[in-house]
Amino acid sequence: MKFRFLGTWSSNIIRSQRNISFIVDDKIVFDFGPHALESLLDLRIDPASIPVLAITHMHLDHYSGVAELLWYRAIHKAKDPLIILGPKGIKKNTEELLKVTKTPEQFDINVKYVEDRKFDNIEPFRGHHLVIDNGYRFEKGGKTLFYSGDTAYSENIVKGAEGVDYLFHEMTYTDEKEKEAAFWRHSTYSSAMRVFKESKAKHIVPVHLTTDSSNLVLELSGKVKGLIHPSKMPTSI
Repeated sequence: MKFRFLGTWSSNIIRSQRNISFIVDDKIVFDFGPHALESLLDLRIDPASIPVLAITHMHLDHYSGVAELLWYRAIHKAKDPLIILGPKGIKKNTEELLKVTKTPEQFDINVKYVEDRKFDNIEPFRGHHLVIDNGYRFEKGGKTLFYSGDTAYSENIVKGAEGVDYLFHEMTYTDEKEKEAAFWRHSTYSSAMRVFKESKAKHIVPVHLTTDSSNLVLELSGKVKGLIHPSKMPTSI
């Protein structure tokens, strides 16, 4: 299984970073915030060739790049439909997003939507965030991944991540900002590691990072068994 990040950061974006998004086998993309399109192009992947896009929730840093992707597909006359997975409302919200961005009526968007249900080998698990949010379990070739989306600690996320090879769990905050994390329903280092321990995943790769959480993971990588900083993530898993 081929794996590449398009970005690893939270909405607290800084120079040289891009919002969390990744692609599996150069075909299946998880989340699509600002500049995800440029990341695909930087990797020399044709955005019009992407067949499946899984959106965890409709916050700007996970979702707003969808309009760019659909414009690109229309301009370059993508032949095959794009399947967009997401929580309830993904179809309605995407149609509204295209209206707000004054998408030309002549554009052939060519999209099919799958809301809150399993598609092929991608299964949604509801997380615990400020808005409706799905984590995703993905299986292929004997390997299993789980991506949490944005979430505070959730038993349902533990269930979805049970026994996976790689758990991509948001870690927006360090433990010193536990109250802020609880207010925004995000995860700290300890809450993400709790999911890792309870799910019995083999590896945890923290994502949706800030400067503080990224530095912490860098410091602990190699010291905590199974903990991998995104920059150390192998491209073949």
